[in-house]
Amino acid sequence: MNPSITPSPMAMPLPFDRPSRPMGRRSRFAGVGIWLWQALETAGEARARGHLLAFADRCEASQPELAKELRSASNRMSVG
Repeated sequence: MNPSITPSPMAMPLPFDRPSRPMGRRSRFAGVGIWLWQALETAGEARARGHLLAFADRCEASQPELAKELRSASNRMSVG
């Protein structure tokens, strides 16, 4: 490397033994974001399951096969 050309301090990586404060905050925010997303998914699945079961109840008399499929879909949602 040419000694007259030195890398900028901004381009130098931080030592591994000194984690930067912004990275800690970023990972904390990422953890909160993941938790929030999972909570929203769980709430959405519960709401969708309720709608499927309600619709299955309304369809039972006129379309029993559709009602059966809707209940099956609702059960599959709760399993996985």
